[in-house]
Amino acid sequence: MKKRNLWMTIPVATAVLLALTGCAGEQSNHASTGSASASTSGEQTQTSSGSNAVSNSGTSGAATGTNTNPSNSADASTGNEGSAVSNDSKSPSKLSDVNDVVKVLRSELKLQNVKLPTSFPLNKGQYLGANIATNRSDALQVNFYTAAEPMALNDSSLTASDSKASWLTSYEVKPSDSLNQTELFPETDLKNIPDDMAVDLGHGMKGLAEGAAGSQYLTWQEGRWTLQIRSVSEDQMDNPAIAKKIVQYLESHRLPAPKDKGFVQVNYASGGKTVQVTISWQDGKQTHQLKTSQVPLDALDMVVSVK
Repeated sequence: MKKRNLWMTIPVATAVLLALTGCAGEQSNHASTGSASASTSGEQTQTSSGSNAVSNSGTSGAATGTNTNPSNSADASTGNEGSAVSNDSKSPSKLSDVNDVVKVLRSELKLQNVKLPTSFPLNKGQYLGANIATNRSDALQVNFYTAAEPMALNDSSLTASDSKASWLTSYEVKPSDSLNQTELFPETDLKNIPDDMAVDLGHGMKGLAEGAAGSQYLTWQEGRWTLQIRSVSEDQMDNPAIAKKIVQYLESHRLPAPKDKGFVQVNYASGGKTVQVTISWQDGKQTHQLKTSQVPLDALDMVVSVK
């Protein structure tokens, strides 16, 4: 019987020890679980902050409206970074110098090794504006304007319906095979000019004067360039006097050397108070063309400056 009691005592003690060990393990497990919960809760808070940061950087107004906790430095910091990114997107610089306009223009055009006018007829207090109308790897068209204040490249105010800027000239480059070369460079026989139609323009130049359909024309040739002045007959404009000034100008100024042909067309509207000048020339596989309503010498000056 004593042995039986001893046998019963040992299991009870062991059971107590096992019970105590189990409680300790369970408490340890609870503590571990609690720590894990706290850690998980912390991770969610960080994730939430990260989510807000994305939202704040996208919409600074929403960040200001939703960030009501001044201690939430992560959100506040992210909001400031968003503003900084926005500030880095600066508006285009206003260009007050012609050289700067041309430089920025070159950097934006896709046509490689592009040649552009570098001199423009601007009065004191006027600034040059430029708008790219066509920008391809094989073609371009740029419209230039006179403005009362410095303008950024492609400033929207240049082409607005109520724009105060005045169109100055357009400059275009296209592949020659895409254009009608016969229309751009009309053929005129200037080798054998009848005496009664010949006009002495000075410097050994002789022009052909002729009339047709209410218009009077004066055409002459300088190297590969053909130049022509047209005016309305009834206006009785002195075409020879205008031509002589052009010939004199070209004695000291050189037009671009065309591959085969170049053509200067000076077209006076009825009344003779307004003029349209179109200057076209071939350059390799390209054809360049400048159009303007400026007086002929100013138009020539812009083409002479092309480089």
